[in-house]
Amino acid sequence: MKFKNSLTLLLTGLLVSATIWFNSCKKEEEKPAPTITLSATSFSGKIGATASTTATVSASAGLKSLKITKYKGVDVDASFGTAGTETLTELTHTHDYVLSAEGLTTPIRFKFVAEDNDGKTATADFIITTEASVAYLLTTYNWLWKSKLGKCAASDPETEQIVDCEKDNYFVFNSNGTFKLEYGPITGGSGSCQFDGFRVGDTWTLNADETELTMKSPNVFDPADILVEVYKISTANNSKILSKQTVDLTVFGCIIYDWTFEWTAQPK
Repeated sequence: MKFKNSLTLLLTGLLVSATIWFNSCKKEEEKPAPTITLSATSFSGKIGATASTTATVSASAGLKSLKITKYKGVDVDASFGTAGTETLTELTHTHDYVLSAEGLTTPIRFKFVAEDNDGKTATADFIITTEASVAYLLTTYNWLWKSKLGKCAASDPETEQIVDCEKDNYFVFNSNGTFKLEYGPITGGSGSCQFDGFRVGDTWTLNADETELTMKSPNVFDPADILVEVYKISTANNSKILSKQTVDLTVFGCIIYDWTFEWTAQPK
């Protein structure tokens, strides 16, 4: 009986030892799930800016694939990669995206999915929000003056200075940096109307942060005589632009004053 009990205890011990050894080996063989780290998870900027993020994958079991899927809002953008997805096999990848008008109405999202050789996955998202640049607004719409507030004497109140002949004129800004002023049916008369056609639109530029619009208009009779107008922009959206221009009317006995111009957008 004692021999039998001793044998049972020995077998039990061997079984326990084998179980521990097996579980230990199993744990050593299991690899952790992959991970993805993005250098940036979001970006906000104007049309033309470049959003960039670097994805770094860690995969102990080896990387099977790194897939990047592009979404417009909640919908997959099938024009990207193959049916919306680009498949890579590198552990480090820098992804660039140039902001465009497609992101004005909905966020752009790039979803990164890393899968290792054991079939385990990790995900990360890069979300981009887009603002309309002033350059985009200028070239997408035609612009006419809705209002211009200014004054002649320092003691005068600021009043509306726009005249009828200006209310139907509109500016056409082209993407190649040129512009023209289209005159409406109302032309001639007093004030600025008597100079309609005296100058022609030539070029326009914006400074780096798009806060100043510079327009150059040469004299049709003397191309060397170029009128340079600088508008300091405070507001710009798809319906209006608010700006100020320093107007020098000292030749007419008035003062130098910052006039306020409101431009309104019209479909092209």
